[in-house]
Amino acid sequence: MVTGYPIGGKPKSQQICLDFVRSCGGQVAGELRDGPAFFYGVVAGANKDIFDAARARAAAGGAPIYYCDNSYFDAERQQSFRITRNRLQHTGIGISTCERFDRLAIDIQPWRDVGQHIVVCPQSDPFMRDVVGYPGDWLADVTAELNLLTQRPLRIRHWNRDKGALAATLGQDLAGAHALVTWSSAAAVTAILAGIPAFVMSPDCAAAPMSAGPLSQINSPLKPTGRRDWAGVLADNEWSISEIRDGTAWRMLNAQE
Repeated sequence: MVTGYPIGGKPKSQQICLDFVRSCGGQVAGELRDGPAFFYGVVAGANKDIFDAARARAAAGGAPIYYCDNSYFDAERQQSFRITRNRLQHTGIGISTCERFDRLAIDIQPWRDVGQHIVVCPQSDPFMRDVVGYPGDWLADVTAELNLLTQRPLRIRHWNRDKGALAATLGQDLAGAHALVTWSSAAAVTAILAGIPAFVMSPDCAAAPMSAGPLSQINSPLKPTGRRDWAGVLADNEWSISEIRDGTAWRMLNAQE
């Protein structure tokens, strides 16, 4: 039986956890139970201890963990939600008909040859600390490294709790950009589809297969082929609320195992 572990006092976390576990005959709880675990959001002092224990159990070959977060695609923020088994994000590797991606009607732009500034997308401090376990200040670390590697100006997109408002300005920041740099933000997916190379620093990032390479290549980024097939795989691994509620997400996740 799948158990959901929502963040107390967070209605969205509570609702998505409830929708998912109801679709597969599960339950919600406030302490770790036997069987698969489902999370939408992790916060210290709330469900982080449960998350850590569930992830360690899964890593040791025990019951799997399902992690849910916002869409891989900027246009689908607040509309669709990604869910991955035993990972924070999908690998981005696989085979897809691209049917679900094509329904999104997102144009894949040619790779950009010329750009001026570098867009830097930090993620929230709680995410980097509680979920990723990053030992320090990622934004300070990466800006210091970039300033040693390039003379291009940096445009910092500071984290905003209002994900919809933050997503709405991404296109403006990408206009005229040379590249985007992030740990694992879905902004990398948007940049790549817009033809702007993205440097992702997390091995758990779905954009890794289309990454522009290590940060040392910031002045001459890689521009991989196969973006449509990759985007198709990502679209096959996120679902609308109605698809979560009716069990489509659960069935498709199990079909992958």
